[in-house]
Amino acid sequence: MFWQEDIKEEHFTLPDDVQDAVFNIHSKVLPIDHAYLLSQALLSEFPWLAEVNAGIHDISVADGNGWEQDHESGFYYPSKRSKLSIRIPKDKLSEIGSLAGKTLDLGEYQIKIVKALEPKLMSDMQIVFAKYVACDSQLDENEFLEVSFNQLKTLGIHPKKMMAGLERKITTPDGIIHTRSLMVADLRKSESVKLQEQGIGEHRLLGCGLFVPQKGIESVDAV
Repeated sequence: MFWQEDIKEEHFTLPDDVQDAVFNIHSKVLPIDHAYLLSQALLSEFPWLAEVNAGIHDISVADGNGWEQDHESGFYYPSKRSKLSIRIPKDKLSEIGSLAGKTLDLGEYQIKIVKALEPKLMSDMQIVFAKYVACDSQLDENEFLEVSFNQLKTLGIHPKKMMAGLERKITTPDGIIHTRSLMVADLRKSESVKLQEQGIGEHRLLGCGLFVPQKGIESVDAV
């Protein structure tokens, strides 16, 4: 855990340069470890995703929030609240909107893109959370926090509080990507937005380094 004193709030206007394109979807079943399959399916539709600062959120939420997950079998069953979110520059929103009505082919699995929803701006909340941050599997918690702190400093972000969470693995044909969740708190509003826009670490198209607003720090170990 990394903890410093609180900061004062400041006036801030939300920018719209980077937004989350959001879609309602329908899928009967998906592997929990689906990041690579999803990224390949979307790259086949939009190769430019690899050329811009894009990120693909995994299609999942925390246990107990309306999803049936079977960790022993490695599968879960999306509900009507299931969403696909893709973080992209504003000028790509109209193009990505053409996904509506299509079916993404993930090999043995399919995702029907039901309709496009209103895009979401980045949040100015002072607490943000990344479910996956790519890291060296040999790092302990304190080492992971130190690496993350240095990555944030490179962006001009000076975190006051950070907490590491669960370790997970993402499977790709090139090998296993080790990740750890990360909560960053007491950010300035401008820092929060910048972190969501830029992310940290590699593999954004696999859902890594993508931060979302978090209401509190109490449940970070469960997400």
